Amino acid sequence: MKRKFINFINKLKEPIHKPNLRRFLLEGFLGAIVFGSMMGAINFFLRNSAFSLISLFTFLIYYVFMVNRLYRSFSFYHIIYSILAVFFILLGDYFMGVTYNVLYWFIVSEGLIIWQLFNPIIHFQFLFSWTLNPFHIFLNLLNILIYAYIIVMTYRRMKR
Repeated sequence: MKRKFINFINKLKEPIHKPNLRRFLLEGFLGAIVFGSMMGAINFFLRNSAFSLISLFTFLIYYVFMVNRLYRSFSFYHIIYSILAVFFILLGDYFMGVTYNVLYWFIVSEGLIIWQLFNPIIHFQFLFSWTLNPFHIFLNLLNILIYAYIIVMTYRRMKR
């Protein structure tokens, strides 16, 4: 375990190509904000239509798009790209949720306070709300496992 940690630290100390990093950061932030927001809007319209089951695939579409786009944005691999890719995937998922909540607030409901729309604790609520209800516990654990799987797969796909 100690050897893996030292190997990880040594990989972080390797030199990084600055133009690649700038392009990776630009593509990551723009993809997370713009494409995440667009997928959030599509998710809203799909959930409120007759095709509500298709809305489950909006995150999958976002994930495949972002990982492929981020992978093509650098020419020399550095471990920091994998770490940043995980951050951008989670940031885009957050923007998908924010866009869904904003559209829901403007179109369907007017009971939500605007500052609550941008609260990340509401979006990642499965990490913070635990009850004694077994179904609720099962759903929270399932969400945590799905996010852990997505994080590991994003990290691995960046290294290919």
